[in-house]
This record gives sequence, structure tokens and C-alpha cells, in this order.
Amino acid sequence: MNHQKDKRLDEFLSDSFKDGACVRELRLTNAELKYVRLKFPKSKVTKLPETNNSTPKKLWYEVRINR
Repeated sequence: MNHQKDKRLDEFLSDSFKDGACVRELRLTNAELKYVRLKFPKSKVTKLPETNNSTPKKLWYEVRINR
């Protein structure tokens, strides 16, 4: 990913996990998933079951971060 996308993803993740939230369901590309794992190395990421409306580029994951 490039610097601009990294910055937007950082903002998205900050918003997603604000107010003490530790678990979120996020729809991510493979590149975004790798970035989440780098940013939160102790996180637990679980792929959620696919739905008929899923696009092949983005999948749903449950992301649990340790604070």
C-alpha cells in the first residue's frame, strides 16, 4: 500500500477501536489485513463466514486487539 492509503487505514483503525473497543468486524483486502497484523502484532484475526454479497477483493474478519 502507499503512504496515502496507509494514512487513511490508520485513521479508519483508530476510529474503529476508539472508546476502548477491542473487538470489531472489519471488511478488509489482503493488503489491509497484512497492515492490521503489522500494526497490532498481538491481535487475533478470525475470518468470518462468507456471504453471497461478498466481493472477492474484501472479506469480513473479526479483529481482536490487545491493549
